[in-house]
Amino acid sequence: MNLGYSPSTASVLDLEDAFKLAAELDFTFIELAWEIFEILPDAGLLERARELSRATGVGISVHLPFVDLNLASLVPSARQNAVERVKRALEGAAELNAICGVLHTGQNSVYHPLAVSYAVKALGKSFAQFSEVVPIVVENLALSTQDLIHGPEALRDLAEEAGFHNCLDFGHAHVEAGRTGEKDLTERYFDVLGERIVHLHVHSNDGAADQHRPLSEGSLPYHRYATFLRNFSGTVCLEVTGGAEGVRSSATYLRTVVEGLAHTS
Repeated sequence: MNLGYSPSTASVLDLEDAFKLAAELDFTFIELAWEIFEILPDAGLLERARELSRATGVGISVHLPFVDLNLASLVPSARQNAVERVKRALEGAAELNAICGVLHTGQNSVYHPLAVSYAVKALGKSFAQFSEVVPIVVENLALSTQDLIHGPEALRDLAEEAGFHNCLDFGHAHVEAGRTGEKDLTERYFDVLGERIVHLHVHSNDGAADQHRPLSEGSLPYHRYATFLRNFSGTVCLEVTGGAEGVRSSATYLRTVVEGLAHTS
């Protein structure tokens, strides 16, 4: 399993500690939130991340910007600012030789009958401006009514039109299922997106909110998805809270789920 984790979600904020933990747990990569490079532009973090990746043999994926950003904004100046931030992040991801760049979709907060269709067109225009200097994977959100893209079909269509692949976030799908009442929504994401899924975000929650709990907590039934996880050849990112111990316990839990299936097959 090509396993990694998100240091920012786990609050492992020192880069050296982040790579050290990944090496300790035999992880393939860590997923860096691009906001750390934006917030601390003069700290030399990009070069330090490259050095640590070379020294440890641990690769890097990049979560492209999403804080204070809306690629589907109906305000052209706001949307273009979002586009430029993502472009800069993609350039940085290429410098890091990133495995992939995880891309959020967008929101619509304008309550008007035409707003959703306009926002979808705006999002498509934003996506069309991105060059795949690293593989771009579009993530499912649908955590609230303001999130623009809901359901696997809409996510597939958006990614296909842009020529990108997908990141399936299990926690987000669990919340979406809790909101819509669709029992097997995660499995429908498997079926609809198929081989477009090349990257996973795994964490847990109670089905009501995006809590990013360690995998053994919450109500997300990872044992139900053991076959998919065992056969998945892409990258799997633990996006869990709980510090280093939350990452360690989640790695053990996930590996046990997958290996447990292997022992019974």
